[in-house]
Amino acid sequence: MTFPNLLEVVDGRRLVEVVASDAQHVAFLAERPVRPGHVIVATRVVADSVFDLSTDQHAALWAFVHATALAMRERLPCARVCVSVIGWAVRHAHVHLIPTDAAGQVPGLDGPPLAPEEGRRLAARLRGPEVH
Repeated sequence: MTFPNLLEVVDGRRLVEVVASDAQHVAFLAERPVRPGHVIVATRVVADSVFDLSTDQHAALWAFVHATALAMRERLPCARVCVSVIGWAVRHAHVHLIPTDAAGQVPGLDGPPLAPEEGRRLAARLRGPEVH
């Protein structure tokens, strides 16, 4: 699967169907939508992933995503707008907004069951060292 170069999209060098924008973000229809109305929200600043944004940039992104998703839910209409942030195939901070009307319309995130011992080990690692 190919993905658009998001820098070309945010710079206006690649024509896409823009549905919303501001000084920091652009929201446009996905060229290969999971469902009709699938929107991609990208930052205008280049960052490898959403977690490489500053705290203020991250908050601004999610405020823009929130407003865009509410507009999608109102205007399409759809029961829910699902959110996906994969952050691997495209090295540019972006969020997918996918309008849905029923469970199963967006690929799930189910994997095999987590073994209890593995769960304890991972949770301990994520909690980090205890401070006394």
